[in-house]
Amino acid sequence: MAEQQRWTAKRKSEVILQILRQTTTVIDVARANDLTPSEVQEWVDTFLKAAEQGLKARAPGAVAQTEQEIKELKATIGDLYVENAILRKAKALWGSSEESES
Repeated sequence: MAEQQRWTAKRKSEVILQILRQTTTVIDVARANDLTPSEVQEWVDTFLKAAEQGLKARAPGAVAQTEQEIKELKATIGDLYVENAILRKAKALWGSSEESES
């Protein structure tokens, strides 16, 4: 279990960046750390997929913020719709009473 703990996400990222910069290879990292090349390649693949997703989509915090703003705007539109309906009804009633006074 101690073997897994030493490979933090930060440390894996550093190794992956070295591989991508071609300052080392998957095979060299695997040999130096008693890993299989497929394990190291899986790290690289996972890293690249996450990077691609990061470029496609906005950050989760930004998505949540946008969704909250949309929810608030929809609520405001609903409030304005009700207020507008009340004002139309009041205008119709006041218009009727003004016509009867004439």
